[in-house]
Amino acid sequence: MMTAAQAYAYTKRFEEAYTAAMRPLCDELGAAQSAVDVLMFLANNPELNTAGDICKYRRLKPGIVSCRVDELVNDGYLERSAVPGDRRKCRLNCTEKAAPIIAKGREFQENFMRELTRGLTEAQLSELRICLDAFARNMDRITNGDDKNEAR
Repeated sequence: MMTAAQAYAYTKRFEEAYTAAMRPLCDELGAAQSAVDVLMFLANNPELNTAGDICKYRRLKPGIVSCRVDELVNDGYLERSAVPGDRRKCRLNCTEKAAPIIAKGREFQENFMRELTRGLTEAQLSELRICLDAFARNMDRITNGDDKNEAR
């Protein structure tokens, strides 16, 4: 059985490898990794379009997200729009100016996944997806303290 420490080490290695794979794009743009992460998150998840969503799902600190969003807005890559009924929130949308960067970012992400899964068969990848889905359900249960949904 894998220990929690081993599982955590794999997640850190995944994060480090992803950062290394995206570094050339960051260098090309002269942008921080977190700025590219914010832009790509919004491009890949248009329904999750608030700073709170970015903080929650990308696990970035609010101060960093705020700073990067300001930079991306000032550079013309993002625009803000009001959320009806909640004056404290604003939607963040990628602009046309961001489209070429997003396209390159997606190429880098696809290449990363190709390299990460090199040598694995479709059957192995299918089993991995099943395991990761089970991990996600179990993590939700652990995080939410919800033992009622144990046999999802």
